[in-house]
Amino acid sequence: MLKTETTKYLKYDVLNEVQQGLFVDRYSAQSGLTTSTDLNGKPLRRYRDTAHYTATLSILREADVELAKLQGCSVVDGLESYRKLLDQHSYLDYSSILETAVEILTNDAGVRERLTERVKCVIVDEYQDVNPIQEAIVWSLHELGARICVVGDDDQTIYQWRGSDVENILTFAQRYPEVEQIQLEENFRSSEGIVETARAFIEQNGARLPKAMKPTGVQPYEQGDIVALSFSSAAEEARYIAATAQALRGVAFLEDGKERGLTWSDMAVLLRSVRASAQPITEALRAAGIPFVVTGMTNLFGTSEAEAARQLFYFMGDRHGVTEAVVEQAWLDADLGLDPSELRAAITSLVAAKAALADPEQKRWGQYSIQRVFLSFLDEAGVREERVPNGRGEVVFYNLGKFSQLVSDFETIHYHSKPVEKYASFADFLEYRAEDAYPEGWQDNQYATPDAVRIMTVHQAKGMQWPVVFIPALLKNRFPAKKPGGRNVWHLLPREAIRGQARFEGTLEDERRLFYVAMTRSQKFLHLTWGPVAGSQLFQMKSPFWEDILASKYVKRRSPDYSSRRHIAPTPRAGVTNVVFTFSDLKYFFECPYQFKLRVLYGFNAPIHEALGYGKSLHDALAEVHARAVRGDVADVGEVPRLLQTHLRVPYAYPALR
Repeated sequence: MLKTETTKYLKYDVLNEVQQGLFVDRYSAQSGLTTSTDLNGKPLRRYRDTAHYTATLSILREADVELAKLQGCSVVDGLESYRKLLDQHSYLDYSSILETAVEILTNDAGVRERLTERVKCVIVDEYQDVNPIQEAIVWSLHELGARICVVGDDDQTIYQWRGSDVENILTFAQRYPEVEQIQLEENFRSSEGIVETARAFIEQNGARLPKAMKPTGVQPYEQGDIVALSFSSAAEEARYIAATAQALRGVAFLEDGKERGLTWSDMAVLLRSVRASAQPITEALRAAGIPFVVTGMTNLFGTSEAEAARQLFYFMGDRHGVTEAVVEQAWLDADLGLDPSELRAAITSLVAAKAALADPEQKRWGQYSIQRVFLSFLDEAGVREERVPNGRGEVVFYNLGKFSQLVSDFETIHYHSKPVEKYASFADFLEYRAEDAYPEGWQDNQYATPDAVRIMTVHQAKGMQWPVVFIPALLKNRFPAKKPGGRNVWHLLPREAIRGQARFEGTLEDERRLFYVAMTRSQKFLHLTWGPVAGSQLFQMKSPFWEDILASKYVKRRSPDYSSRRHIAPTPRAGVTNVVFTFSDLKYFFECPYQFKLRVLYGFNAPIHEALGYGKSLHDALAEVHARAVRGDVADVGEVPRLLQTHLRVPYAYPALR
């Protein structure tokens, strides 16, 4: 809406959560970070407090805030500084998109008139996860005369820690006029065992809309499909997961009326926290020779190919005494089928690129692009999907694509930094902050689905389904999660200033909803397990949810034997996902299908070009001219300077080009 209804925002780019943190760090004073204090008057520090500061900025803009109770809260002044900095750089973040939309819907008479004429019906999906400012947008459109259709399930409200307010869906019928409710009660995804076990579990929550959940029988339930087992250790639990995955591979599975053999990509391991619980599982899968991918950036550097890439940039950034020999050995250890002579030639090029960073005649920043160095190295070293042994090519390129995305996030903010400093900062980012900078719920930017077991958080799994789901680490203090201690946003922001503040910290009912979502990702096989974590007093006991699970007649307590199940050739799910491709995506496809695969499916990004933005600026100027002409306001040639001033944005241009 901002770009279609207001010409100012046509040239603005949107920062993702990671780029936002990097942006605040780079401009730590101008963004208000280091000029703000916590509630005790202690100054906020760059890096240490960045995540808490940006989270506080989001709460102030998206939550229902009592302004009178913010007196003396210095982060309020920091927010004003941050808003100005965003505008100065023509950036929006997610919260600023929402608050600007509310402002326009409230105060811009022209936009209100146009939307009243055009918008007759608004459909809101996943309505249970709407927060106060999103609800304000829905209500504003309703006031303009639009009919509102919301779709949601209050039992799947899992983003309360980011401000989602389940009260919106619970009270919708009381707040909006002439509400008609249509209940979608038939479950076409899961077997009777999954549906009934999940239903009995979630019905223990008090505040929920009444509903029936009816299995359709599309997926048959058989004894041994759902299992709950205890183990003596997390390592033993992980070995069970690996062995069960092997036993289930090839088991006949009914889908869309046809049978196929289960394969690795039909299996998912869903965790309350990947960062806390994934390591023994990845070790067990690796030892068993089972391909796997970890969704998001968590554990990325647990893969040998990403670690080799990190060593490359330790060398470029002069960190840890990494030499050419160390880089060479790291890439050989990654076992990618590389030719040693090609690898040495690529490292020789790296040495030349590193020497060029200190060139006093630096003129064009694009020559020192981190992404360009990374992609050139992969090309010169002969890193090829088909060369990777043991059928690991897809998984390796999936992980290298994630590394490329990480490079882009960093370079978007630090493109103009001096080359030597930029590479040193990037090396530090890789070592100290990269994995923590990406939230556990971070979704990958790839469309590729390698034939591999997926490991992810329950939050990442929302909206997905698999024939086989493992939910391990069902431990007290892990799931349901123990409230985190230490420094948090409430050291920066008074609790009493935020209406409904408790939802940000989560309740037992919130954790139960999350576990319900985890169970209902399974179509047929569901394995629920726990084992104490060695050396930790906190994680020695089973989850409080454990007995609730065992109460279901569908849940068996002994290890299943799948050898008697019919086995056929493992076959990945066939299907076409609805995706939206840009013109550039299609251009890649028609010019070089493999380039399309690398960029669109695996998520590799191209190096930033200095002229990026010039063509879009022309399009934006013409878009304004066209939009005004449609309304009968024909632009005059004398407006060209203003159009240029309004729309020209070439953020990566070196001074002479600009």
